[in-house]
Amino acid sequence: MSNFWAYLRQRFPPVNMALFAVLFLTVWSVAGTVGVGRPLGGSEWLGMAVAISFFFRLRVFDEIKDFALDAQNHPQRVLQRGLVTLPQLRTLAWVGAALELGWSATRGGAALLGWALALAYSLMMRYEFGAPQWLRARLLLYALTHMLIMPLVIAWLWLAYVSHGDAKLLLLMLLSLLGGFAFELARKTRAPTAERPTVESYSQVLGLGGAVAGVVLVLLGGVAVQAWLLRLLGAPAWPYAVLGGLLVLTLGVYGRALRQPEEGWFRRAEVLVSLFMLCSYLSLIFHVHGYGN
Repeated sequence: MSNFWAYLRQRFPPVNMALFAVLFLTVWSVAGTVGVGRPLGGSEWLGMAVAISFFFRLRVFDEIKDFALDAQNHPQRVLQRGLVTLPQLRTLAWVGAALELGWSATRGGAALLGWALALAYSLMMRYEFGAPQWLRARLLLYALTHMLIMPLVIAWLWLAYVSHGDAKLLLLMLLSLLGGFAFELARKTRAPTAERPTVESYSQVLGLGGAVAGVVLVLLGGVAVQAWLLRLLGAPAWPYAVLGGLLVLTLGVYGRALRQPEEGWFRRAEVLVSLFMLCSYLSLIFHVHGYGN
């Protein structure tokens, strides 16, 4: 257990688990028909657990695909040192899938179908759509195909509470896609001194300025979607102000990073991008439940 906890701290830390729990709560809140305004029930606590489980399995799939390369680039990791093993992680991942299946079945046929579609797509990701070499040679396309799992997860969780979609669901799906893509771009944009030949990055593929421009453009798209969703929900001014302030701060840090391309500035920008994504979800939860209105 101590080795597994060390693995989680390295590769699936508690902050990630909390973000996926917040993702579930966002969908549950915006769906707006069951449980909103009341204490969380057992189904909601279990819903947070299955959301975390689904993303843990995606992490395990990545570990399987990248094991040999990670052994070369990151031999110090818990998994690469053999303190936990791939068979152990696979077992835990599929135990989680059984839990997801059971929860989805209790929520109805629409939820079960939504989970099955998300699971099927994740398995296609696991095998890289049958074209691993071709896809890995196209880093942006690789990232986009893998980010498309986010809207499918949103749809699955939504269908657990509402059996039909609407504009709010479509905007949530798009927001999750853009938020995830912005974070993916930010975490693999590095200063020239931090680049490694065997570790891919968007700053290698697009150039430093191109990678930063990509993060900013995707973030701006996320801002537009978030503003539209907040308007549909009748939100007051404070969520716009919070997210606008974060956007300005993020742009300022990226501007400094381009003028002074040190790795520390890019990692600060990455933190701000992840904070922007978290605040996007939290602002929706707080507004729907009446906090700050």
